[in-house]
Amino acid sequence: MDQLINQIRGYSFGGMTYEKGGLFGPIMRPYLSVIVIESGSCTMRSDAGSVTVRSGQAGVLAGRKRFEFDYLRGESTTVSWCEGFLPDIDPPVFEAQFTHFEPIPISERLRRLQRVGVSTGHASSADLNSLRNAIGLSVLRAFLLEARQDESEKKMPVRVLMAKRFMDDNISDETVVVNAVARHVEMSPQHLIASFKTTMGITPGKYLWQIRAARARQLLVHTRLSHAQIAFECGFKSVSHFSRSLKARIGNTPSQIRREMGFVQSSEMDTSVEEFFFD
Repeated sequence: MDQLINQIRGYSFGGMTYEKGGLFGPIMRPYLSVIVIESGSCTMRSDAGSVTVRSGQAGVLAGRKRFEFDYLRGESTTVSWCEGFLPDIDPPVFEAQFTHFEPIPISERLRRLQRVGVSTGHASSADLNSLRNAIGLSVLRAFLLEARQDESEKKMPVRVLMAKRFMDDNISDETVVVNAVARHVEMSPQHLIASFKTTMGITPGKYLWQIRAARARQLLVHTRLSHAQIAFECGFKSVSHFSRSLKARIGNTPSQIRREMGFVQSSEMDTSVEEFFFD
Protein backbone atom coordinates (compact mmCIF):
# COMPACT_ATOMS: atom_id res chain seq x y z
CA MET A 1 0.00 0.00 0.00
CA ASP A 2 2.88 2.38 0.75
CA GLN A 3 4.10 2.02 -2.86
CA LEU A 4 0.58 2.32 -4.23
CA ILE A 5 -0.29 5.65 -2.59
CA ASN A 6 2.96 7.18 -3.84
CA GLN A 7 1.59 6.75 -7.38
CA ILE A 8 -1.61 8.74 -6.84
CA ARG A 9 -1.77 11.62 -9.33
CA GLY A 10 -4.07 13.95 -7.42
CA TYR A 11 -6.35 14.06 -4.38
CA SER A 12 -9.77 15.53 -3.82
CA PHE A 13 -12.09 15.75 -0.82
CA GLY A 14 -15.80 15.90 -0.25
CA GLY A 15 -18.57 15.28 2.23
CA MET A 16 -22.27 14.50 2.04
CA THR A 17 -25.28 13.25 3.96
CA TYR A 18 -27.21 10.65 1.96
CA GLU A 19 -30.63 10.79 3.61
CA LYS A 20 -31.97 7.60 2.02
CA GLY A 21 -28.76 5.81 1.06
CA GLY A 22 -28.18 4.62 -2.50
CA LEU A 23 -25.48 3.55 -4.94
CA PHE A 24 -22.76 5.86 -6.26
CA GLY A 25 -20.64 4.76 -9.21
CA PRO A 26 -19.26 2.78 -10.81
CA ILE A 27 -15.98 4.65 -11.32
CA MET A 28 -14.36 2.88 -14.26
CA ARG A 29 -10.68 3.71 -13.73
CA PRO A 30 -7.88 3.05 -11.20
CA TYR A 31 -9.02 4.69 -7.98
CA LEU A 32 -8.40 4.77 -4.22
CA SER A 33 -10.60 6.20 -1.47
CA VAL A 34 -10.55 6.75 2.28
CA ILE A 35 -13.99 7.32 3.80
CA VAL A 36 -14.91 8.51 7.29
CA ILE A 37 -18.43 7.54 8.41
CA GLU A 38 -19.95 9.76 11.09
CA SER A 39 -23.33 8.01 10.96
CA GLY A 40 -24.85 5.22 8.92
CA SER A 41 -22.76 2.82 6.83
CA CYS A 42 -21.22 2.31 3.41
CA THR A 43 -19.83 -0.68 1.53
CA MET A 44 -17.03 0.15 -0.89
CA ARG A 45 -16.61 -2.38 -3.69
CA SER A 46 -13.90 -2.72 -6.32
CA ASP A 47 -12.34 -5.40 -8.46
CA ALA A 48 -9.85 -5.83 -5.57
CA GLY A 49 -12.53 -6.66 -2.98
CA SER A 50 -14.94 -4.89 -0.67
CA VAL A 51 -15.09 -3.35 2.80
CA THR A 52 -18.07 -2.25 4.89
CA VAL A 53 -17.48 0.87 6.99
CA ARG A 54 -19.91 1.73 9.78
CA SER A 55 -20.64 4.71 12.01
CA GLY A 56 -17.52 5.84 13.89
CA GLN A 57 -15.16 4.07 11.49
CA ALA A 58 -12.79 4.93 8.65
CA GLY A 59 -11.97 2.59 5.77
CA VAL A 60 -9.78 2.44 2.69
CA LEU A 61 -10.06 0.56 -0.60
CA ALA A 62 -8.44 0.69 -4.05
CA GLY A 63 -9.38 -0.71 -7.43
CA ARG A 64 -7.92 -1.01 -10.93
CA LYS A 65 -11.00 -1.07 -13.16
CA ARG A 66 -14.19 -0.57 -11.17
CA PHE A 67 -15.16 1.14 -7.91
CA GLU A 68 -18.52 1.93 -6.32
CA PHE A 69 -20.04 3.11 -3.03
CA ASP A 70 -23.16 1.40 -1.68
CA TYR A 71 -24.85 3.45 1.06
CA LEU A 72 -27.39 1.41 3.03
CA ARG A 73 -30.82 2.04 1.53
CA GLY A 74 -33.40 3.59 3.84
CA GLU A 75 -30.72 4.81 6.27
CA SER A 76 -29.16 8.26 6.52
CA THR A 77 -25.36 8.20 6.15
CA THR A 78 -23.03 11.13 6.80
CA VAL A 79 -19.65 10.61 5.16
CA SER A 80 -16.53 12.47 4.13
CA TRP A 81 -13.98 11.15 1.69
CA CYS A 82 -10.45 11.56 0.44
CA GLU A 83 -9.99 10.14 -3.04
CA GLY A 84 -7.18 9.81 -5.50
CA PHE A 85 -6.76 8.60 -9.06
CA LEU A 86 -4.11 6.01 -9.82
CA PRO A 87 -2.22 5.43 -13.07
CA ASP A 88 -2.86 2.24 -15.03
CA ILE A 89 -1.11 -0.53 -13.11
CA ASP A 90 -0.49 -4.07 -14.34
CA PRO A 91 -2.50 -6.64 -12.32
CA PRO A 92 0.53 -8.42 -10.78
CA VAL A 93 2.06 -5.09 -9.72
CA PHE A 94 -1.24 -3.86 -8.26
CA GLU A 95 -1.81 -7.09 -6.34
CA ALA A 96 1.71 -6.94 -4.92
CA GLN A 97 1.24 -3.34 -3.76
CA PHE A 98 -2.33 -3.35 -2.48
CA THR A 99 -3.01 -4.38 1.11
CA HIS A 100 -6.54 -4.95 2.38
CA PHE A 101 -7.23 -3.21 5.70
CA GLU A 102 -10.24 -3.68 7.94
CA PRO A 103 -12.05 -0.50 9.07
CA ILE A 104 -10.58 1.30 12.08
CA PRO A 105 -12.11 3.63 14.70
CA ILE A 106 -12.01 7.29 13.66
CA SER A 107 -9.22 9.05 15.53
CA GLU A 108 -9.35 12.77 16.27
CA ARG A 109 -6.23 13.19 14.11
CA LEU A 110 -7.87 11.53 11.10
CA ARG A 111 -11.10 13.46 11.59
CA ARG A 112 -9.23 16.79 11.71
CA LEU A 113 -7.18 16.02 8.61
CA GLN A 114 -10.36 15.14 6.73
CA ARG A 115 -12.00 18.39 7.81
CA VAL A 116 -9.01 20.41 6.63
CA GLY A 117 -9.07 18.55 3.31
CA VAL A 118 -12.79 19.15 2.81
CA SER A 119 -12.29 22.84 3.66
CA THR A 120 -10.02 23.25 0.59
CA GLY A 121 -13.11 22.98 -1.60
CA HIS A 122 -13.08 22.17 -5.31
CA ALA A 123 -11.34 25.17 -6.87
CA SER A 124 -8.11 24.53 -8.74
CA SER A 125 -4.78 26.35 -8.70
CA ALA A 126 -1.18 25.22 -8.48
CA ASP A 127 -0.84 26.17 -4.80
CA LEU A 128 -4.26 24.88 -3.78
CA ASN A 129 -3.76 21.58 -5.59
CA SER A 130 -0.35 21.13 -3.96
CA LEU A 131 -1.89 21.79 -0.54
CA ARG A 132 -4.76 19.37 -1.23
CA ASN A 133 -2.34 16.67 -2.37
CA ALA A 134 -0.23 17.11 0.77
CA ILE A 135 -3.31 16.78 2.97
CA GLY A 136 -4.51 13.76 0.98
CA LEU A 137 -1.20 12.00 1.45
CA SER A 138 -1.34 12.86 5.17
CA VAL A 139 -4.81 11.32 5.45
CA LEU A 140 -3.64 8.09 3.87
CA ARG A 141 -0.46 7.97 5.93
CA ALA A 142 -2.47 8.61 9.10
CA PHE A 143 -4.88 5.81 8.18
CA LEU A 144 -2.03 3.36 7.51
CA LEU A 145 -0.29 4.30 10.76
CA GLU A 146 -3.43 3.83 12.81
CA ALA A 147 -4.51 0.66 10.98
CA ARG A 148 -1.14 -0.94 11.68
CA GLN A 149 -1.26 0.18 15.30
CA ASP A 150 -4.77 -1.26 15.52
CA GLU A 151 -3.57 -4.61 14.12
CA SER A 152 -0.66 -4.61 16.55
CA GLU A 153 -2.92 -3.81 19.50
CA LYS A 154 -5.33 -6.60 18.56
CA LYS A 155 -2.50 -9.05 19.24
CA MET A 156 -1.94 -7.69 22.75
CA PRO A 157 -3.53 -9.26 25.80
CA VAL A 158 -6.52 -7.10 26.78
CA ARG A 159 -5.14 -6.09 30.18
CA VAL A 160 -1.73 -5.18 28.76
CA LEU A 161 -3.44 -2.96 26.18
CA MET A 162 -5.58 -1.41 28.94
CA ALA A 163 -2.43 -0.70 30.96
CA LYS A 164 -0.66 0.86 27.98
CA ARG A 165 -3.60 3.13 27.15
CA PHE A 166 -4.03 4.11 30.80
CA MET A 167 -0.39 5.23 30.97
CA ASP A 168 -0.58 6.99 27.58
CA ASP A 169 -3.63 8.95 28.73
CA ASN A 170 -2.35 9.89 32.20
CA ILE A 171 1.31 10.85 31.86
CA SER A 172 0.67 14.18 33.62
CA ASP A 173 -0.57 12.43 36.78
CA GLU A 174 2.41 11.86 39.05
CA THR A 175 0.38 9.39 41.13
CA VAL A 176 0.28 7.01 38.15
CA VAL A 177 2.91 4.44 39.04
CA VAL A 178 3.07 0.69 38.41
CA ASN A 179 0.93 -0.16 41.45
CA ALA A 180 -1.75 2.31 40.34
CA VAL A 181 -1.72 0.89 36.80
CA ALA A 182 -1.98 -2.65 38.19
CA ARG A 183 -5.02 -1.66 40.28
CA HIS A 184 -6.63 -0.06 37.23
CA VAL A 185 -6.36 -3.24 35.17
CA GLU A 186 -7.10 -5.53 38.14
CA MET A 187 -3.78 -7.38 38.10
CA SER A 188 -1.08 -7.84 40.68
CA PRO A 189 1.97 -5.62 40.07
CA GLN A 190 4.14 -8.72 39.55
CA HIS A 191 1.74 -10.21 37.00
CA LEU A 192 1.43 -6.88 35.17
CA ILE A 193 5.22 -6.44 35.00
CA ALA A 194 5.71 -9.96 33.63
CA SER A 195 2.87 -9.72 31.08
CA PHE A 196 3.82 -6.22 29.93
CA LYS A 197 7.46 -7.12 29.46
CA THR A 198 6.59 -10.28 27.51
CA THR A 199 4.32 -8.31 25.18
CA MET A 200 6.11 -4.96 24.92
CA GLY A 201 9.71 -5.95 25.60
CA ILE A 202 9.92 -3.39 28.41
CA THR A 203 8.58 -3.12 31.96
CA PRO A 204 5.56 -0.86 32.55
CA GLY A 205 7.67 1.39 34.79
CA LYS A 206 10.27 1.95 32.09
CA TYR A 207 7.55 2.46 29.47
CA LEU A 208 5.86 5.10 31.63
CA TRP A 209 9.04 7.13 32.14
CA GLN A 210 9.94 6.65 28.48
CA ILE A 211 6.72 8.28 27.27
CA ARG A 212 7.00 11.01 29.91
CA ALA A 213 10.53 11.82 28.75
CA ALA A 214 9.45 11.81 25.09
CA ARG A 215 6.57 14.17 25.82
CA ALA A 216 8.82 16.45 27.86
CA ARG A 217 11.36 16.62 25.03
CA GLN A 218 8.60 17.56 22.60
CA LEU A 219 7.41 20.38 24.87
CA LEU A 220 10.96 21.64 25.39
CA VAL A 221 11.59 21.88 21.67
CA HIS A 222 8.22 23.16 20.46
CA THR A 223 6.87 25.37 23.27
CA ARG A 224 7.93 28.25 25.49
CA LEU A 225 6.67 26.54 28.67
CA SER A 226 8.98 26.79 31.64
CA HIS A 227 10.81 23.75 32.97
CA ALA A 228 8.49 23.74 35.99
CA GLN A 229 5.38 23.76 33.77
CA ILE A 230 6.74 20.93 31.61
CA ALA A 231 7.70 18.89 34.68
CA PHE A 232 4.12 19.27 35.96
CA GLU A 233 2.57 18.47 32.55
CA CYS A 234 4.59 15.27 32.24
CA GLY A 235 4.11 13.87 35.74
CA PHE A 236 7.55 14.52 37.21
CA LYS A 237 7.66 15.07 40.97
CA SER A 238 9.87 18.16 40.85
CA VAL A 239 12.04 20.21 38.50
CA SER A 240 15.16 18.46 39.83
CA HIS A 241 13.52 15.06 39.26
CA PHE A 242 12.61 16.20 35.75
CA SER A 243 16.18 17.29 35.01
CA ARG A 244 17.76 14.10 36.40
CA SER A 245 15.32 11.85 34.50
CA LEU A 246 15.92 13.51 31.13
CA LYS A 247 19.67 13.43 31.66
CA ALA A 248 19.47 9.69 32.44
CA ARG A 249 17.09 8.76 29.60
CA ILE A 250 17.98 11.19 26.80
CA GLY A 251 21.54 12.11 27.72
CA ASN A 252 20.92 15.86 28.04
CA THR A 253 19.43 18.18 30.63
CA PRO A 254 16.29 20.17 29.75
CA SER A 255 18.42 23.28 29.14
CA GLN A 256 20.76 21.38 26.82
CA ILE A 257 17.84 19.87 24.89
CA ARG A 258 16.23 23.26 24.40
CA ARG A 259 19.51 24.90 23.38
CA GLU A 260 20.78 22.14 21.07
CA MET A 261 17.46 21.64 19.32
CA GLY A 262 17.51 25.28 18.22
CA PHE A 263 14.72 26.64 20.40
CA VAL A 264 14.53 30.42 20.22
CA GLN A 265 11.97 32.96 21.32
CA SER A 266 9.99 34.78 18.67
CA SER A 267 11.49 38.12 17.68
CA GLU A 268 8.84 40.19 19.45
CA MET A 269 9.73 38.44 22.71
CA ASP A 270 13.52 38.33 22.36
CA THR A 271 15.04 41.63 23.51
CA SER A 272 18.41 40.68 22.03
CA VAL A 273 17.04 41.19 18.51
CA GLU A 274 18.10 44.60 17.23
CA GLU A 275 16.12 46.85 14.95
CA PHE A 276 17.45 47.10 11.39
CA PHE A 277 17.03 50.15 9.21
CA PHE A 278 17.68 50.20 5.48
CA ASP A 279 18.81 53.31 3.65
